Amino acid sequence: MKSLILFFCFLCMVMAEEFYGLNYGINPDACPSLEKVKEDYTKIKEYTDRVRSFSLHVCDEGQLALQASQSLGMRIYLGMWIDRPDTFDAEMNALKTIVENDDLSNVDAIIVGSEVLYRGDTDENTLANYIAEVKKLVGSKGVPVTSSDVYYKIPPVVVDQVDFVMMNAFPYWEGVNVEQGAEVLLNHYNYVVSIAHGKPVFISETGWPSDGGDFGASVASPENQKIYLRTVLCAAQKRGISVLWYSAFDQPYRGGVEAHWGIMNENGQLKPQLTQQLLENPC
Repeated sequence: MKSLILFFCFLCMVMAEEFYGLNYGINPDACPSLEKVKEDYTKIKEYTDRVRSFSLHVCDEGQLALQASQSLGMRIYLGMWIDRPDTFDAEMNALKTIVENDDLSNVDAIIVGSEVLYRGDTDENTLANYIAEVKKLVGSKGVPVTSSDVYYKIPPVVVDQVDFVMMNAFPYWEGVNVEQGAEVLLNHYNYVVSIAHGKPVFISETGWPSDGGDFGASVASPENQKIYLRTVLCAAQKRGISVLWYSAFDQPYRGGVEAHWGIMNENGQLKPQLTQQLLENPC
C-alpha cells in the first residue's frame, strides 16, 4: 500500500506537464530489434519521458520495452495483449519471467488488456479474474495493475479490481466536428470519473488522424489533428488529467486511416503542423 501511495504522489507531481505520455505500437509481423526500439524511444523522449507498450510476449516486447526505457531513464506502462485464453497464458508466462528476473522500478503499471471488452474478446468477470491474477503476481513488487477499455465498457467488477481506471475515447470515431472533440472527450472522462468509485482516472488513448478519410463530420487532416491535440492538451493541463496520447508514430502497416494517428511520421519526424512550442504551450 505504501508503494501505491508513493506512486500516486509521484503522478501528482508530474500531472502539470502538458504531455504525459505516448502510446507506442509495434508491427507483430515485423518484430523490431532492441536497437530499433531504443532509437524510437529516443525520439519519443524529445516530447515525453513516458511510454505505453501493448504486449509482453509478442516479439518479446516486454523485454524490449523494459530494456529500452531503462537505458534511457524513461517510465513505462507495460501492456498485456489479451484476445484469447491462450494469449493470456502466454502473456502471464512472459510476465512471470519479467517478475523473476528484471528490475521493475520504472514500471508505472501493468495494463491487463487493451479494449478486450469493446472487441468482445472476453467477458467482464473473466477480465476481472485476469486482473486479480496479475495483481497477485506483481503485488510483492509494488506495481499497480489496471486495464484499458473504451469509456462505456468499464463495468463495476473491473473497477473493483483495478488500482486506477484507464479509459479510451476517440471523438473522431463518433463522427463529431473537431471543434467539439475536446468537449466530447471531457464529457466521457467525467462519466468515467462518476463510475470509478473514487479511484483516479487516466485517459489511456485518444488522438486524431492527420489523413486517411473522414467519418461523418470528423475530417482527418493535419490541421484537424493539430486542433484536437491543442485543445485536448490544454484542457488536460488545466484539469490535471493524465493523457497517454495515441500515438507516437504513424503506422503504415495498419493501412487506411489507422496508419495516420502519430504525432511523428514513420521516420520519427514531428509532423509539420505539430511544433515543439505547441506541445509545450498548448493553451
